[in-house]
Amino acid sequence: MLMPMLFFIDDDAAAHTFHKIMAKKAEYKDQDLHCFMSVDEAMNCINAIIESGDFTSWPSHIFIDLNMPLKTGYDFVAEFEAVLPAADQTPELYFVSSSKNPVDIEKVAKLDLIKGFETKFLQKEFFAAIKN
Repeated sequence: MLMPMLFFIDDDAAAHTFHKIMAKKAEYKDQDLHCFMSVDEAMNCINAIIESGDFTSWPSHIFIDLNMPLKTGYDFVAEFEAVLPAADQTPELYFVSSSKNPVDIEKVAKLDLIKGFETKFLQKEFFAAIKN
């Protein structure tokens, strides 16, 4: 079982701050919360973990903003799926968005790797629930 390690991928620094506060209120430790401002930044970290072979910092959960500039949440999922076979365990992936576009919700539902589509902003209760 992976220790709870949360990765947040979002181009909004305020969203990172809010989610970290809520996760800490649910008793996550600061060192287990990692924020990335872009898909490329997150993938660089993930690839470094895979290349090192040390999965102690492998995420248990990844929260991905759906709509980001340059690369979207969908781009992240495609890139992550390509490297996933090199990892021993698959984290739970969630799209987190302020969008309630039915097209996005339907598209996300078809992605096997995505566990859920959550509306920003995630609350303490959500983080407490996924910890167990």
